[in-house]
Amino acid sequence: MNYLDNLNDRQKEAVICDNGPMLVIAGAGSGKTRVLTSRITWLLDQQKASPWEILAFTFTNKAASEMKERVVETTGAENAPPWIGTFHATGVKLLRREYEAAGLEQNFVIYDTDDSTRMIRQIMKDIGIDKKQFAPKMIRNKISSWKNEDIDPVQANDEAVDFRDEKIASVYEIYESKMRQSNALDFDDLILRTVKLLHDDDAVREKYASRFKYVLVDEFQDTNPLQMLMISMLSSYHNNLFAVGDDDQSIYSWRGARIENMLNFNEYFSGAGLIKLEQNYRSTGNILNAANAVIGHNKSRKGKTLWTAGDAGVPLRVEQLGDEEDEAALVAEIIQNESDKGRRRGDITILYRTNAQSRMLEDSLRRASIPHQVVGATAFYERREIRDILAYLKIVNNPADSVNLGRIINVPKRRIGDATVEKLLAIASENQLTPGAAAAQSGLLESDLPGAACERLRQFFSMIESWRLMQDELSVPQLVEKIVEKTGYLDHLESDDPTTSPARSENISELINSAYAFDEASDGGTLAQFLEQTALTGDADTIEDDQGVVRMMTVHAAKGLEFPFVIIVGVEENLMPHASNLDDESNLEEERRLFYVALTRAEQHAVLLHARMRRRFGQRDLCLPSRFLSEIPEELVDVKEIAIKKPTLSSFLNSTKLQKRSRPAVDVFRDDVSQVDGEYFEGQQVIHPSMGQGKIERVEGSGENTKLTIDFPGGVRKHYLAKYAKLSTID
Repeated sequence: MNYLDNLNDRQKEAVICDNGPMLVIAGAGSGKTRVLTSRITWLLDQQKASPWEILAFTFTNKAASEMKERVVETTGAENAPPWIGTFHATGVKLLRREYEAAGLEQNFVIYDTDDSTRMIRQIMKDIGIDKKQFAPKMIRNKISSWKNEDIDPVQANDEAVDFRDEKIASVYEIYESKMRQSNALDFDDLILRTVKLLHDDDAVREKYASRFKYVLVDEFQDTNPLQMLMISMLSSYHNNLFAVGDDDQSIYSWRGARIENMLNFNEYFSGAGLIKLEQNYRSTGNILNAANAVIGHNKSRKGKTLWTAGDAGVPLRVEQLGDEEDEAALVAEIIQNESDKGRRRGDITILYRTNAQSRMLEDSLRRASIPHQVVGATAFYERREIRDILAYLKIVNNPADSVNLGRIINVPKRRIGDATVEKLLAIASENQLTPGAAAAQSGLLESDLPGAACERLRQFFSMIESWRLMQDELSVPQLVEKIVEKTGYLDHLESDDPTTSPARSENISELINSAYAFDEASDGGTLAQFLEQTALTGDADTIEDDQGVVRMMTVHAAKGLEFPFVIIVGVEENLMPHASNLDDESNLEEERRLFYVALTRAEQHAVLLHARMRRRFGQRDLCLPSRFLSEIPEELVDVKEIAIKKPTLSSFLNSTKLQKRSRPAVDVFRDDVSQVDGEYFEGQQVIHPSMGQGKIERVEGSGENTKLTIDFPGGVRKHYLAKYAKLSTID
């Protein structure tokens, strides 16, 4: 029983609680994992259940492995519960055992995302759907969304609101038929088919619900509706559900998680008990008090107050910088100062709201020779969309670059296949010409390629050559913008995968920012110099000594982790909270929860940085400090004056250009309808060439950098750069 000696009173109360449903609200750093594993150990130790009568759900395989290991350490390998695992793993195990009742063959196969997409691509080919209009990944994501809402093909077709949904529903119907013929399940099926089996087959449901005397769930706030049904049915016989989570850390609604599962726990499970774990073993008092004050502004929460028996610690450091370059420079300076004091770089972590923010930080750390690692995401210059645009630039710079030619000659789609490219390269090599020169030479390609293919190749290389001739006329950032515009790359991102398009478009915007920053710093440097800089910045070293590496990640990726020294950048309106979530109270509350998660990652030091202005699509916009900063009590923070490091920044602040662009940024709290440059305004009806009629919900920026958020029928929301959107207005 010595495992109970290491628990505080509230933790022990949770571990040895009576039978029945119990919700344990475990605040950040309150020992959630220890309580869960101790609960399982206690059930086994007290012979409340045998190992195979305990079912525990986790959200990652790593968490499941750690839970098993901790139980084994205390009870021995022979007592390791076999039903500890993720929802998907549990679904597979149950379906393997009950395959006949589920209408499956015992040896059913599991299709991963790539398998599913490949099947969808073949279906589209068979029924004549153009991949340029309907991207296979987009269709797969829509089918996945339907499955997670338990919408079958017939219902999807009945509820289709436009031509697009009808087409996807037709693919969905064939997809399901082919999946059955292939005896296959995709990832979504592993939970959906399990839920359907438990719901439709009383005998199977009672068999497993009666077997599992105790059901435990980790990270309960992250459950979606189907997972909730799975939990409810498997705990229905004994009614011993032990759910552990933190409603204040519910930050995954975009993945289907529902905070209501925690908030309405008593309605779902009658007579449920409630225990709050509020003692924090991670952070100092000042950090906890700041986090409590901020999250207290949310209305949709159970309510708790974190506290620590430890010291108050140092105040939170809040500092305003001139722009994102100053911010990144200060981050490097802080890290270097802490290193000089003897702190390990591995103790320091940089958190940001969007992946696009990492580029400037990576550049700054690289220049300062500070080893760093981007966690949970690809390094900025390694991201697919960034490599695509850089590939165009490299071909413009070096026409003989066949490697980068192969990457983008058909991106966006131009109906230039791999076989055509192979023949082109062979002809060019045989005649000792660059691919572009070979394509331009009249009659050279016709002997090996169809006339239509020759024409498409010549159109592509004509476009490349036009950019080569523009190098003396255009700056590097102007050339980047020209390539993005003329290739229709942003439209390509939207058609490729609408769910990731906004984030990937932000990365393109950040690349343009990088080009403008380079142009200013180098006084109009050349394309070759820019490509050399990006190559050096993107050449990440493999560092084995974790304690010598500064980590960088989004706040979403940091959930569940803790670090001695945390630097949170971009604590501004439109970033944290993000602009896409300002118009909905529930979304804004999730943004506040995200900031709460960021704060509670810090053990000893929390530094919060925000910029007075930030580049967006190559231009500088004024920024407002995040509303969340004003929610932190003044006595908990050490506020620094604005830091302006570049000598030209002061004059820029007073420039006419900035003053003209300041209104949209400072009007962020206004709810009234505004008009930008007399062209687009909120509430305006417009027609998009492929999406049809829609209503403008938000206008950001001005002039050529105007960004529009448009709502279309069926609850579809799209984001466009106005100059690329090809909109027509309705008077």
